[in-house]
Order: sequence, then structure tokens, then C-alpha cells
Amino acid sequence: MAGKTWKPEVVQARIQAGDLGAVREQFCEGESEFEDYEFTGGEIEAEDLYGSTFTRCIFRRCRFARAELGQSSFIDSVFEGCDFSNAGLEESLWRRCELTDCRMVGARFGASRFRQVRLKNCTAEFAGFDRASFQSVRFEACKFGEAWLRSCKCKEVEAAGCSFFKTNFYQTPLAGLDFTTSEIGGWTLSETAPELRGAIVSPIQAVELAERLGLIVKTTEDRDL
Repeated sequence: MAGKTWKPEVVQARIQAGDLGAVREQFCEGESEFEDYEFTGGEIEAEDLYGSTFTRCIFRRCRFARAELGQSSFIDSVFEGCDFSNAGLEESLWRRCELTDCRMVGARFGASRFRQVRLKNCTAEFAGFDRASFQSVRFEACKFGEAWLRSCKCKEVEAAGCSFFKTNFYQTPLAGLDFTTSEIGGWTLSETAPELRGAIVSPIQAVELAERLGLIVKTTEDRDL
């Protein structure tokens, strides 16, 4: 993704929909496709909005906590300061989206697809991304502590200044991913850790991963003792 300048194609003329409650009202009336809306504040909590589509929308400080949005699509949309904690977003599609300062603690993204997506300063601790697919995705200063990313597919994925403590990468190939500016440790991997083949790490990180594989790493100081 390096060098690409794609951004969500959000139009200037938008429908000022007020808070997120407008989605609930229209969904109850049979509407499941939302285009060119701008939502500020409000919440959808424990609502079932399965299969909704949001195109060229802007969400500011909206709460989707515990909402059920499985198989929903988010296209050319922007999320600022939103809360997806414990939301159900299985099999959802995210295409040309930007998420900034969002909370995703405990959210469920199993088998979701992320295409040309940028996440910045987002908290996704304890979130589930099993079997998700990431293509042309950039994570900046995001937290994935104890998140589940098992059996994922990654292509052109970048991570800068992120935290991956106790992340579960079981059966997720990490080839080409650069973790040198991120914090890592305590990963869950397969027994012989084939997931690590081709991953890019710093010398210090390499020591931690080697110890994870049962190797005893000796420094020059150790040999001098």
C-alpha cells in the first residue's frame, strides 16, 4: 500500500441526518441502504441491522455498542471517535474506509473483508477477526492486545506504532508484515510457528520470538561470564 493515495470518496453535499437514531427509524421502516448521510452522536445499542449498506457516509462520535450488523457493507465512509465495542460485524465488508479514534473492544469481525482501509489510533483489544481478509490496509497506533486474528489472509498490510501483545495469530501467515515499530509479545502461534516465516522484526523482537520457540539466546555479555 506504500505510496498509494486513495481516500474515501465522500461527497460534499450530504444529508444531515442528525444522530444515529435516524438509522434505527429508517431501518424499522424497511430501509437498509444509506447513501451520503452524515451522522453525529447517538447510538444503536443491541439493535439488529443485519445486512445494511452504508455508502459515502460520515459517522462522528456514534455508538454501535452491542449492535448486530452482520453482513453489512461500509463503502467510501469515514468514522471518527465511534464505538463498536462488543458489536457483531461478522462477514461485513469495509471498502475505502477510514476509522480514527474508534473503540472496537470485544467486537466480532469474523470472516469480514477489509479493502483499502486505514485505521488510526483505534483500540481493538479482545476483538475477534478470525478468518478475516485484509488487503491494502494500514494500521497506525492501534491496539490489538489479546485480539483474535486466526486464519486471516493479509496482502499489502502495514502496521506502524501498534501494540500486538498476546495477539492470537494462529494459522495466519505474517510474511511481509513489518512489526519493527510496533510492540509485540506473548503471541499464540502454531507449535512450530510457521506463521512467522517472512515476518519483519527488529533484533530485539527476534530474541523474544526465538525464546517463544524454545531457543536460548546468549549475548556477548553472557559468554564473557
